[in-house]
Amino acid sequence: MAQDNQPKPPRGIEPPFLEKKVKIDGTVHEYRCTAAVIEPGMVVLRFPMRGGGVIPGTAVYVPPGSTSFGFFWSSKPFNLYRMVDSKGVPFAHRFDAVADVEIGSHELVYRDLVVDWWALPDETLIEEDREEYERLVAEGNIASGDADTVREASIAVFSRYRHIIERAAAVLARKQIGP
Repeated sequence: MAQDNQPKPPRGIEPPFLEKKVKIDGTVHEYRCTAAVIEPGMVVLRFPMRGGGVIPGTAVYVPPGSTSFGFFWSSKPFNLYRMVDSKGVPFAHRFDAVADVEIGSHELVYRDLVVDWWALPDETLIEEDREEYERLVAEGNIASGDADTVREASIAVFSRYRHIIERAAAVLARKQIGP
């Protein structure tokens, strides 16, 4: 999916965007959001998290009125969700191992490769779904190229997650984007 040369919306108005996450079993999850930043090879999506509550399977509490900024790169084996409260204070970050990221002018499509990592403000890093991933590998449901991508994402997250988070925060600050 190539980026087209559509006219840009007026400053301060974010265009609607569709995030399409393709799971290993082929199911597609769609999320309607807006594009906070669109640059060659990267998009940052804004998703309001109005209701709040605990994210299932984690100890992460989402305050009502929070916002998730999803960072997607066409050349990286992971994405990053930066979650901030209504004042812009980050309360969690989540990385997902991903492949085949295609950024269009109004939609993003990517394959989710099961394994996720939560980075909490106290610098705790929690890996999720490794057991499910290993089971899928054992059953032959993960291609060798995807296994390489998960390894690459894992190495990047464990060795550089703080740096990646800092760079993402800098993008939002440079563009003067807040919740």
